[in-house]
Amino acid sequence: MQTPSVMQFLSSIAAASALLLAGTVRATNFTGDIVNGVPVIRGLNLADVPPQTVSKYYLRAGELNGGHPVYIPVMVARGTPESLKTGKKLSLSATVHGDELNPVRVVQRIFEQLEDQVATLNGTVIGIPTVNPMGIYLNQRNYFTADASGSLTNVNRIFPGVAATEGGSGPEILAYNIWNYIWANTSNVDVGIDLHTPSSGSESSLWCYSDFRLPYNERLAKLLQPDTLKIDPGEPGSIETTFVDHNIPSLTVEMGEPKIWNTSLIDRVVEYVNRVMLDLHIVPGNATTLEPDLSHTYIVTTFHSMPAQYGGFVERLVGVDEHVIKGQPIARVRNPFGEVLETLVAPESGRVVQSPRDPSVEPGASVGQIAYNSSDPECVDGCIFSGPLGRR
Repeated sequence: MQTPSVMQFLSSIAAASALLLAGTVRATNFTGDIVNGVPVIRGLNLADVPPQTVSKYYLRAGELNGGHPVYIPVMVARGTPESLKTGKKLSLSATVHGDELNPVRVVQRIFEQLEDQVATLNGTVIGIPTVNPMGIYLNQRNYFTADASGSLTNVNRIFPGVAATEGGSGPEILAYNIWNYIWANTSNVDVGIDLHTPSSGSESSLWCYSDFRLPYNERLAKLLQPDTLKIDPGEPGSIETTFVDHNIPSLTVEMGEPKIWNTSLIDRVVEYVNRVMLDLHIVPGNATTLEPDLSHTYIVTTFHSMPAQYGGFVERLVGVDEHVIKGQPIARVRNPFGEVLETLVAPESGRVVQSPRDPSVEPGASVGQIAYNSSDPECVDGCIFSGPLGRR
């Protein structure tokens, strides 16, 4: 059940957003271009989006070398005319890392569903199914910049971005344009959910990062009913933390493996988004009876990665979500002849949250990540460790 403080917090966000929406957001800026039958925009004002309709746009988010435009697909489900003021605004973003594809299908399915609900929707849902099209094209995590013989940028470390007029690079401009012209510097968003998987070479089940220091974030995380819930202060420059820094409740959701669609995890996250929309009263229903089932959720403050000392091939000894005790072997690294170079063990008793799927490993790469609750008082809001404490 939502507490009065949570309801007051969300109401204050709605009031502040309404003032910002009235005073600072420019009109939706259509470029006049049409791509694959979809209009291209440079900025989004929700008041210009047709009510009771799911609308599709491309945001012109920047240019590549040679002047080729970068387009970001954007979907907007705007409910009843009055709901822009009376309802909440939810953002769903996906695939800021180009090899993390499960989230794409979540956003697609939610908007397929909203087509049938939008006529009575009390609020607005914004969906960006592919934040990083460059990473998808290159079949890897980062955004490629051609300047100075080329470089790769983790887009989820550079929000809210840098404007082109301030010398921003390609990925910085992309982040700046999404932040300022789709999310309108938070005027278009009351709650944000950013969807991920682990990057190539590893797997997990369903887990999330949540900064409990911001009201509503704890409930937002628990509504996911994840396998593991990581209490975490956030990563500077990430979508989640940038929202939180601007007082917008936000969550990073991690689901399964990269480069595949895991139907069962997609189903679980679609159900989660529906619980959030119910909890925010965007869709009709009795949200006060909605109590998360946390009977299978492991709530922790600490992640600890085990880096390999040698290059070679990983032999996994435990899998995702298996419980381990301190000192238990979790992986071996073998050389090309099959000889064991090292055995890595759990630094503390806990549960495996992430495990390698790619057997090849180089020095410093993680061969497993253990989740547990640290006794260190400085970890009450969350810690992430990486080091040799688990090697023998």
